[in-house]
Amino acid sequence: MPYSESSNSPKAAKAAERPSWRIVVTWLCRLIVGTAFIIGGWAKSVDPYGTLYKLLEYFAAWGMHDIPHEPVVMGAVALGALEFTIGACVITGVLRHSSAIAATVVMCFMLPLTAYIAIADPVSDCGCFGDLIILDNTTTFLKNVVLAYACVWLLRRNASCGSPFHASVQWAVVASSVIYALALAAVGYNVQPVADFRPYPLGTSMYADAGDDITLIYEKDGTRREFAVDELPDSTWTYISPAGSAAEDAGPGFPVFGEDGEETDIFEAEGDLLVFVVPDPGEHFLTRSRFANDLADYAAIHGATAVAIVGTSTAGLQEWKLLAAPHFEAYTAEDTDLKTLVRGDMGAVYLRDGIIQWKRNLASLDADLTECAPENTNALENISRPDDGRLATAMTLAYLGVLALLALGSFVIGVRRRK
Repeated sequence: MPYSESSNSPKAAKAAERPSWRIVVTWLCRLIVGTAFIIGGWAKSVDPYGTLYKLLEYFAAWGMHDIPHEPVVMGAVALGALEFTIGACVITGVLRHSSAIAATVVMCFMLPLTAYIAIADPVSDCGCFGDLIILDNTTTFLKNVVLAYACVWLLRRNASCGSPFHASVQWAVVASSVIYALALAAVGYNVQPVADFRPYPLGTSMYADAGDDITLIYEKDGTRREFAVDELPDSTWTYISPAGSAAEDAGPGFPVFGEDGEETDIFEAEGDLLVFVVPDPGEHFLTRSRFANDLADYAAIHGATAVAIVGTSTAGLQEWKLLAAPHFEAYTAEDTDLKTLVRGDMGAVYLRDGIIQWKRNLASLDADLTECAPENTNALENISRPDDGRLATAMTLAYLGVLALLALGSFVIGVRRRK
């Protein structure tokens, strides 16, 4: 039974006189606003690094290039948890007045922001739904216009509809929603996202059949040009994507270059391959370089090859090798490609015959891995965390189970009060 007012109260009697179409519209607005906020918050919580990259893209477009990552990461996690919790409250009628106000406040910020993005086009997409749903900037603005109207309706009418949760347990709904979103973010930040909507999920073949005439698009000062892979520009140019039909023919792989500037085909190697992915060749990897060397030696014992791909120029790669002293070969690639392959400042990707078996943040790997018995021929494969889909399902079912128990408790409270 939805909880609003006592069935014998004057307010309940007045509510019974309200037109049924208003009730339907209110629930429809709850569904629209709640679903949009839940999807957006869930996508941001699952992939906090993706949210971080999008926020940094905004800041770069506004000329803010030197913002520390740590507060931005905290903001990304908080934003995902806030959106998800607001959406859960709106769609279930929890804290009806407060949730409607919170949703409206968010839209008061997002509506003018997306209007600016639709006009000025400073970023390719707003990132509202992460990599789960990518909308162009105009569609995003129109979507937010609809959400804003729905929020205004809820400000006036949301209290007219009840909730399956009794007032005494509604803060438990809020708390469980926040905990669920933060748990998703913790796994996504420290290990890898529990759901991967990028071009390189588990099971992807990294074999790239692009031919010899592939060209790449780079941008500088608002100007885009195409370059052949053997004539790439300097670091002042920003890599965008493969050009023309190459974007369709290139497959899921991306260009990787050796220290001599020649393109390599390391992803097409047969057998086991452990790839250290370093989008940011700064001190983050250097603090883990000794462990990476131990892990590379351990991989060699088990018949696997270890390499590194660093998001830097050829000159930068030489400097990085001097500092990191790797026990393995190192190559270069665009940092945007590496951030798409694996999340984190330093990651590890395990491939077998060019097919991705697992991806991990390097800091999340077992520090005692090298002490495993060398006769364990599947050791590299066995260090993978539980399957992404199963982990995401388990966390979601636990959250929904808590909500079901709270709803059941609310029903029992209602039955006892009616007696």
